[in-house]
Amino acid sequence: MKLLNKKNIIVTSVIVIILSVILSMIPYAVSLIPYSPSEPKKTAEGDFAYVSEYTSNEIDKMMKKHNLPSIAVSLLNGDDVFYQQIKGLSNIEEGILADNETVYKVGSIAKLFTAVETMRLYDEGLIDLDAPITTYIPDFSIKSCLNDSGVITIRNILAHRSGLPRNGNIPLWAWDNGTLILRDLVASLEESYLAFPADCKFKYSNIGFNILARIIELKRGEWFANYMRDSFLRPLGMNSSGFISTDIVSTDKIAVGYFKEKKENIAYQQYDIITLASGNLYSTLDDMNEFAKFIFNKGNVDGVQLLNESTLSMMFESHYPKPTDPQKVGMGFFYDRTRLPNNELAVFHAGINQGTASIIALIPEEQLGVVMFSNSDEFESISKFLAVELLELLYEAKTGLRNEESKIDVADVSSSILESYVGYYVVEGEIAEVSLVMDKLLIINFWGFDLNLIPVDDSSFIVKHWLVDFGDIYVKFYQDSLIVNFGHVHYSNSPRYNRSNEFISEWVPFLGEYKMWLRHFSIYTEEEIPSSIDLKIVDGILKFSWNNFILKPISSSELIIENGPFDGETMFRDSNTGYIYWQTVVFKPAEN
Repeated sequence: MKLLNKKNIIVTSVIVIILSVILSMIPYAVSLIPYSPSEPKKTAEGDFAYVSEYTSNEIDKMMKKHNLPSIAVSLLNGDDVFYQQIKGLSNIEEGILADNETVYKVGSIAKLFTAVETMRLYDEGLIDLDAPITTYIPDFSIKSCLNDSGVITIRNILAHRSGLPRNGNIPLWAWDNGTLILRDLVASLEESYLAFPADCKFKYSNIGFNILARIIELKRGEWFANYMRDSFLRPLGMNSSGFISTDIVSTDKIAVGYFKEKKENIAYQQYDIITLASGNLYSTLDDMNEFAKFIFNKGNVDGVQLLNESTLSMMFESHYPKPTDPQKVGMGFFYDRTRLPNNELAVFHAGINQGTASIIALIPEEQLGVVMFSNSDEFESISKFLAVELLELLYEAKTGLRNEESKIDVADVSSSILESYVGYYVVEGEIAEVSLVMDKLLIINFWGFDLNLIPVDDSSFIVKHWLVDFGDIYVKFYQDSLIVNFGHVHYSNSPRYNRSNEFISEWVPFLGEYKMWLRHFSIYTEEEIPSSIDLKIVDGILKFSWNNFILKPISSSELIIENGPFDGETMFRDSNTGYIYWQTVVFKPAEN
């Protein structure tokens, strides 16, 4: 028998001590882990106890994992707000706790209010949804390098199918002309180009909803922010909301928005943005609950019909159905009929502004809703899927119905068909390479991962990774593009990138360093320090290093931004100065 020597005894003792410490800490560590509550096998219809418990657990996990300053959540069943939780700090620096009176910037949820007021004009016979915009703004003008630009109308603006660029040409802080700002913002489009022909494809546009706001001003004879406060928000019962910060009684109740820097929350500079109708709405959780009730009650508030029931229903319908353009948008509202049983309609909209993110998601027929705010821009990317998940749980709790996962049969697709999909695509503003392995497995390299594409038919695939669960992501190939379906919430129409584009060589002399300057002067612009960016060709792909823009040259003077938030927008190069103009900025060669 081998005896333990002194060294072995010491090592063994140390190991025993370490194990003892670890074991003693397990109960404490377990107490810190917010485990999800056990879902009951069968819930009595109308019993929302599990949903409430699950929601509390999820928001606790979110706050810890993402270091969110605050979070505010409501769950509604008809007029009953049966769950409401507001946690954290609305202002980290001042140590102010978030509460029911905390006002959040709800960003693009503002578009829903602009859309509803536009449809109130329609109810009153003051507008025609399909008339050209010039009917209401005669001097409206925008450039186009398209063969057929189509006709911009109120209907296609509401559905984000107008072809307009994302933004106008005035900096968001440039309040030089005060209450005339919407007039000036719309007029600034004379320097812009259409991104796509009208009615062609989904293109999210902020400027479109500010055009609608300008029409509202002209029809109502009053500044948009004042009219909306007095004639829509207040009658709706939203007494702590407004489209301008001066409408908020206690501005110290406005939550400060934050971004992350080395895991620390850093405050954004806070100010009113000029794009009032598309992103400058302020609201509390209680007020946004009132808007949800307005939808549930089919446009009626305390016996007053603010919007006709049939008109509200129109806002939830698809007006541009097309397989190659699957993003589901009615009039202002995004919608879905795939996540819930019996093709039940769900409508939603999210928003972000200066570090505050928000989402409202509703099931109008069953009168179920989720409202969530947080003063962290990180919340934007995580809130949408939680909101959809909570809607599914709410629906099950109320109706007893749930969508069961169906078995997916893997299709046998020929290698020649798979080979036809190989190439480079622009997905969410990033290059994604599709390759074929051993003649039978398609792989898409995206987000730094090699993701397997599992075929369900000749052109449709499910995205899978051997280790990381990315959720429900689907890909469908077309002749010159692929469409990525992110959980039936967001769709990316992603073109194939042609690395042998005939005009790329004509841009070689213009490659190099540029300085980015604002295109127009504003008295509200602080000292301008231009950013340095590079125009370069990497692996046959023309890029701007700023925002990692993927560019498609269509001539020696015009570049088109491929995919991403600014999809289809034109950059123009002045041959006399060498300056490249795009929306609010101008890129000047560094040697100048």
